[in-house]
Amino acid sequence: MKRLVRVLTILFLTMAKLVAVPMNVDYYGVVSHSTDMNILKMAQDIFLTQLKSIDKITVDDKRPDISRPLASAPSITNENHIAFYAEIMENAIGSASVEWNCRFNAVSTDGTIYSKSERYDSYYKILTGAKAAIEDVLNQIPATTELTHHASPSFSPSNSPHSQMKAESLAGTWGGEPYTDKIVLLRGGRGFVIFKNGASMNITVKVLSTDNKGNVSEVEVAQVGKPNASFYPALPREIALASAADAKPITWNFQVNADGTLSGTKTTLIASDESPTGAEEGKEPSTWIKK
Repeated sequence: MKRLVRVLTILFLTMAKLVAVPMNVDYYGVVSHSTDMNILKMAQDIFLTQLKSIDKITVDDKRPDISRPLASAPSITNENHIAFYAEIMENAIGSASVEWNCRFNAVSTDGTIYSKSERYDSYYKILTGAKAAIEDVLNQIPATTELTHHASPSFSPSNSPHSQMKAESLAGTWGGEPYTDKIVLLRGGRGFVIFKNGASMNITVKVLSTDNKGNVSEVEVAQVGKPNASFYPALPREIALASAADAKPITWNFQVNADGTLSGTKTTLIASDESPTGAEEGKEPSTWIKK
C-alpha cells in the first residue's frame, strides 16, 4: 500500500508540473562596461528574441534603454515575476582577437539568483549558443513549468503550437534578426529583406501546412536571385566574398507560434575553420516578430 501511495504521489507531482501555468519573465537586458556598443546592442536584442522563442514562458521587456547596456545589476520592479539579465565582459586575446564572457542570470520570486557562465569567441557563437544557456538557467529555477531545448526543432504540424494566423496575415513588416533592418512579406507569396548594410534580398514565401481551420502552422521562406556577399553580414567580409558565389539560396523553415511569432531555423553560410573559404552551409536559430 505504501508503495502504491508513493507511485501515485510521483505521478501527481509529474502531472502538476506538466499542466503548470507559464513562467513570467521580465527581461532587463545586458550589464556591461565594454565599449563595443554594436555587439552589445545586437546581443541585447538576440537574448530577448531567444527568450520569446522558448515555449511556456511569457516575456516582458523591462529594459530602461534598448539602445545601450546597463552599468550595474537592474532594479527589479515586479518581484512576482522572474527577472532575467546577462552580464557581458570583453576580454582581449592577443592584439587582434576578442572573446566574450557571458553570465546569464535569473532572479526567482524569492530573490535567489540562478546563473550560468559561457565563453564565446565571436558574436556568431553568442547568436547560436546563447539560447541553450538561457534555457539551462531558467530550468534551474524550482518553478511551475519545465522548459525544453529547441536547437533543432521539429516542424511537423502535431508539434507546432496552436497558430491563429491565416495566410493573408503573414503580409506585413517583420523583424528579429540582428543584421536586418526590416523584412517585408507581401500578399501573393513574395517579399524582400533589407539588411542594415543596405543590401536587399528578394524572397518567396510558401505556406507548407495549415490546420483544418485554415490557420498556418509551417512556413518556408527562400532567397530569390543571385547570391551576394552582403547577404552574410555575420561573416567577415573577405570570407563572405570568397564563399557567396557558390552558396545555395538562404532558406528559413518556420513554425507559427500561438503569439504570432515565426520561429525555426535559417539555412545559410556559417563560419567554419574546416572549409577552404572559411564558411560552409549550416543552420542557425531564427525568430521573426511582426512589427
